[in-house]
Amino acid sequence: METKEKYTQEERAKFRLFKDYIQNKAEEQRFLKNQRKTERLVGDRKMPAWEATMKHQQNREDLRVLYAAYGFIRGKSASEIESRFSEEDHPLNTGYFQTRIEKVLKEHKLLGDEE
Repeated sequence: METKEKYTQEERAKFRLFKDYIQNKAEEQRFLKNQRKTERLVGDRKMPAWEATMKHQQNREDLRVLYAAYGFIRGKSASEIESRFSEEDHPLNTGYFQTRIEKVLKEHKLLGDEE
C-alpha cells in the first residue's frame, strides 16, 4: 500500500470512522474480558461467561486484522505493526491475513477504486 502526503476531507472522514470503529471494538473487548470471569465479577453479569469467552476470542482475531489494516493504511510494514516477527516470514503477509485485510478495507471503503 502506498501512502499519500495529502488526503481529501472525504478520505480523512473515512479514516476517522475506521479509527472509531476500532476503538469501539477495543472497548467491547474490555467489557467482554470482565464478563468472562466466573468469580470476582466486577459489576452486573450481562451475558453468560461462555458466550463472553466466545465473543472475546472472535473480537481478538478481528482486532488483529483491524489493527493490521490501519497500520497498512498508514504506510507501515508488517514487522512494524507486529514487531515479534521478521518481515520475511510474517503471518500478516500470508494469503489468509491479506484476504481478511483487503476485505476489511473494502468494507470500510478505504481500498480505493482499483477494480
